[in-house]
Amino acid sequence: MTQATPLRASLVASHMRDNKPFTPGAGPNGGEFFLPWRQLREHFLRQGIELNTPDRNAGHEVLFELHLNAQRRVPARTPCYAYLYEDAIVRPLNVNRERLAQYRRVFTSNEDLIDGRHILRLDYPNDLSLRPNLAGWNERDLFCVLIASNKALLHPHPQNLHAQRVAAIRFFEAAIPDQFFLYGPGWDKPAVRPGHWGRIAKRLHEWRARAWPGKPPFPSYQGVIAGPKREVLDRARFAICYENSRGSPGYLTEKIFDCFTSGCIPIYMGTTHAQAPIPAECYIDADAFESLSQLLAHMQTFTADDFARYRAAQQAFLQSAEAQRFSNAHFCETLTRTILADLASA
Repeated sequence: MTQATPLRASLVASHMRDNKPFTPGAGPNGGEFFLPWRQLREHFLRQGIELNTPDRNAGHEVLFELHLNAQRRVPARTPCYAYLYEDAIVRPLNVNRERLAQYRRVFTSNEDLIDGRHILRLDYPNDLSLRPNLAGWNERDLFCVLIASNKALLHPHPQNLHAQRVAAIRFFEAAIPDQFFLYGPGWDKPAVRPGHWGRIAKRLHEWRARAWPGKPPFPSYQGVIAGPKREVLDRARFAICYENSRGSPGYLTEKIFDCFTSGCIPIYMGTTHAQAPIPAECYIDADAFESLSQLLAHMQTFTADDFARYRAAQQAFLQSAEAQRFSNAHFCETLTRTILADLASA
C-alpha cells in the first residue's frame, strides 16, 4: 500500500534554513536547545503534516506557517500562528498588538498579553526527564559555576540582568577564586556593554586581544562547553542562574530547569513575580540577600544533607502535575492540538 504524501507546513525561525531547527546536534549545547522543535516536527508528522523551514517548502503549497517570534511579514492568504519565544525587551515586535492581530493564534508566556482566546498561554519548553545516578554533594568537584554568553542588548534597558551577572562573576572570582568557574562564549573579552557603542567596543577589544594578548579579563573563565550544559552542571553544587532580563510576567526560561535535571542548586534571579512559579525549596532566591557576601555565606553553610533536601524537592517538582506546563510534551501537544483544531474550524 502506497503511503500518502504528507501535507507541508513551515516553521519560520529567523534566518534558519535547511531544516536546522530539526537537526540533532545543530543547536547550541550539543543540539539540546532544538529538541522541542524536533519533537514538534514528529508530532505533526504523525498527523500527516511535514514541518520544514521555508526553503525546504519552496515551490510547494503549505497548510500553515508557524512563526518563532512575531515576524515583520505575515502572509495574508496563509494561516499563520506565532510562538513568542523572546521577551519584549529583546524583541519589541512581540508586544505589537497590531502585528499580533494578523495571526490566527498566538502562544506566549507573557501574562500581560494572554487573553485565553486569541493569545494563549504556552511556557518555554524543557526536557524534564529524570536522570538516575546523579552525583551527590561529596562527588561534585565544582563548588559554583556560571554558564552564559557575554552579550548585551542592542538598546540599554533597566531590566537587563547582564550587569548583575558580571557583578556576580567579579565577586566570586575575588572571594573564592579556586571554587568558581565561568563558562560560555565571549568571556575571553571584557564584559560587553549595551548599545551601539558597546558593540563597537567589543570589536575593538577583539582586535586588541589578537594583536596584544595579555591578562585574561575573567580569570575564572574555562571556555565554551563543547557538549551539553549538563557536562558541567552534573559536577556543580551551585549554579549562578540569572535570566537575561527581568522579563514580562511569566518569563521563565530553560536555565533553572537545566539545573534541576542535573541535580545542582540554582541561585536564581529574573522573575517579575513575587516568587518564581516553582516551589521555593527547589532553588536559592538571589533577590532574598542584601549582598553577594551574604549569599556566599549562606552557600558556605550547606551540608550534604541540605543538598540532598534540595535535590529531593527538585525531583518531586519535576514529577508533579504543576511542572508539566513547562515540559516539551505539553509544548508540542498544545501547539499541535490547537493549530489543527483552528484549521478544522476555519
